[in-house]
Amino acid sequence: MMTAGTGSRHATTDIISTINTIAVHRSRSRLLELPLLNLLAPLSSSRRRFATSAAALTNCSCLCPPSPLTSPIPASPHQHHHRNIHPTPFVCPGTNNISTTSVYHKNFPAKNPYFYSTMAAETPKTMSGVVIEKPGGVDVLKHKTDLPVPEIKEGELLVKNEYIGVNFIDTYFRTGLYPSSSGYPLITGKEASGTVVSSKHPRFSPGDRVAYLGNAAYAEYTAVSASRCIGPLPERISSETAAAALLQGLTALTLVREAAGIEQKLGISEGPWALVHAAAGGTGSLLVQILSVMGAKVIATAGGQEKCEQAHHHGAQWTIDNKSEDVVERVKEITNGRGVDVIFDGVGKATFDADLEMVARKGTVISFGNASGKVEPLDILRLGAKNIKVMRPVLFGYIVTPEEWERWTTELFELIKTEKVKIKVHEVYPLQEVARAHTDLEGRKTTGKLLLKL
Repeated sequence: MMTAGTGSRHATTDIISTINTIAVHRSRSRLLELPLLNLLAPLSSSRRRFATSAAALTNCSCLCPPSPLTSPIPASPHQHHHRNIHPTPFVCPGTNNISTTSVYHKNFPAKNPYFYSTMAAETPKTMSGVVIEKPGGVDVLKHKTDLPVPEIKEGELLVKNEYIGVNFIDTYFRTGLYPSSSGYPLITGKEASGTVVSSKHPRFSPGDRVAYLGNAAYAEYTAVSASRCIGPLPERISSETAAAALLQGLTALTLVREAAGIEQKLGISEGPWALVHAAAGGTGSLLVQILSVMGAKVIATAGGQEKCEQAHHHGAQWTIDNKSEDVVERVKEITNGRGVDVIFDGVGKATFDADLEMVARKGTVISFGNASGKVEPLDILRLGAKNIKVMRPVLFGYIVTPEEWERWTTELFELIKTEKVKIKVHEVYPLQEVARAHTDLEGRKTTGKLLLKL
């Protein structure tokens, strides 16, 4: 018959053995691959609670997320951080499921908020990158190899970029259409994917594959706010796809869902009439796909038969070749004179007046780009005849809060994961050929996304 003392010794041995097993699993993989409760299952409920607590105090195995309401570092090293996060101090819900998720993003596994390494390896002092010393044409894009590697602050990551997105907004900063708040010289670029080499945030560790929105992406290394970073990226999403999808994907999604207020409540082609200009481009092709998923009746304009065919392939029910057809007349014909409920215009100056003719009564014109130049000042009285609404939204105004960031990135990657939205890359350019990429983009020679690669 087992004595109380013997039972106690066995319990202690079981708990120590279990915690050691947890440590072994952690040492073999940076992210714990086995749910903690599976390891604790042989123990009684009381021993399991104690082992869970002990593991948390030493180096928490549950990978539970930091609390958004409390400091990520406990006041005392002996303070069990679960007390600030979960209603019970010992058993954390993160241990019930291997796909434990973070308050920062529910698509990607969270990590221990207190134990994280800062540096992966020795970081070089200089890097390559593209510098703009003054506004101008593509000739002001200067590739250099002796730029200083940025230093990171608390809450930031240093990312070694692999793929860098090329967007029209980059050309706006290059030409001076959008003034640089930091002045010149300037490193532009708003999105990239790569590998974390240094971290001052508990959510990320060196070696993580990530994608981000930020500044100064046209470089070998970029300092990135963790709050605008997605990762670690799952294996099924390549770094190329992540870099190609993030900025234009979020732009298209928020324009459809926030600006236009379109939701997936109806069947195919039962939703509002929608017109997309430049529908074969990066953002345009994503707008067509998302609108199609939402059930809209989609009319697409594009330059040339080949681009029109691509827009049709992406889901547009009607296409108009703006090189050979009268867009206004064709829209009236397609809609039986009614006009369209919402227009998504990334072209700008060249198409805006026609938008006011094509939009239906009580319709909305969403102008979000300046590919042909910025829209001239508008006489507001022109809107009264049909009670037209005009918007000029910017993506970053829709992803201000952590909740907004999580909502839209989650929805975007779900669309990509389920292949309801497909990312098309036009070409991947070496970083040194950034001028050619800008020339192709501004010359309307491209379909899909342009990327730079280091």
